[in-house]
Amino acid sequence: MSSQQEDILGQLSKVARLVKRDIDLVLSQHSLHTGQWALLKAVSLLEPVSQITLSKYLVIEKPAVTKTVARLEELGFVSRQSVGRHRLVKLTPQARDSFDTIDAAVQAAHQTFLAGLSIEEQSVLETLMTRLLTTHRPVEQEELS
Repeated sequence: MSSQQEDILGQLSKVARLVKRDIDLVLSQHSLHTGQWALLKAVSLLEPVSQITLSKYLVIEKPAVTKTVARLEELGFVSRQSVGRHRLVKLTPQARDSFDTIDAAVQAAHQTFLAGLSIEEQSVLETLMTRLLTTHRPVEQEELS
């Protein structure tokens, strides 16, 4: 790996930590953190959804999904139902009631974070990030299509 590649990936890691910090600050008002929010957002898009699918979609280990789902269930944000060998996850009425408010707060934090980039620069960044994700998780993408 070249020095430039290390610099790029190091910068990417730092940016991810900064975004997480800013979003965690917003989410703390709702007793959530970024990992939980990512899972809730995925459930809202895919529900009812298996924990295995969530693991692949979010690119996190199955035990982490199980732990996060259990915590969100305790907080009243999701419910699980066994269907065959799968545990399907869906949002609770409580989560549906607060989802738009939380999502708007997160989106505002995203806008603030990206405010220093033009729309064109944001588009280029999105394209590059999507390409990296597609390159490094093609199996998951195919399974979810």
